[in-house]
Amino acid sequence: MAHPGPAARLFARLQQWADAGWSNSVVFTWGLLQGLVFPGVADLFFLPLAIARPERAYRLALVATSGTLIGSMVLYWVGAEALVWLQGPVTRLVELSPADLAAYRTRLAEWGGWAIFASTMSPLSTKLTSMASGAAGVPFTTFTLALLAGRLTRTMVFAWLVRNGGAKAVERWVHTSGSPAGHGEPR
Repeated sequence: MAHPGPAARLFARLQQWADAGWSNSVVFTWGLLQGLVFPGVADLFFLPLAIARPERAYRLALVATSGTLIGSMVLYWVGAEALVWLQGPVTRLVELSPADLAAYRTRLAEWGGWAIFASTMSPLSTKLTSMASGAAGVPFTTFTLALLAGRLTRTMVFAWLVRNGGAKAVERWVHTSGSPAGHGEPR
């Protein structure tokens, strides 16, 4: 009998972790920390744990979204507090008049939600988008709704992909790659 390959061992380990009962806590905590301070992929724990247990994919998507949303809202308020400082010395330094700043904030209030939504689908840092939104005066409700819509769309699409064939494709690949020369039958 052939020994399982590294991919099969990793997949088995992810299944053990998913069954350990702390996957929600890990996904939430990573979303929160990634939304606040850690660089990297927001879906680092959500996707592998969802693939390991596809029946939990939608729940994990909601948990990941909530962690990221809370972390991003904190950074929005950090950015909003920075606005007080920006309106003083920085605006004078770059010769930005109060009227220019007001016009910029009006444009962001109108279009900022779309930029925030787009940032959740792109490799742009949501941390920077969150702080910039607060600093630029994007209304908090607009920011929150756009971020929620973008993150929820992203994680729910991933969950749907996992549930509708993605996890089975990974499992087939893992079990096939574990056999000699990678040509074995799925188990």
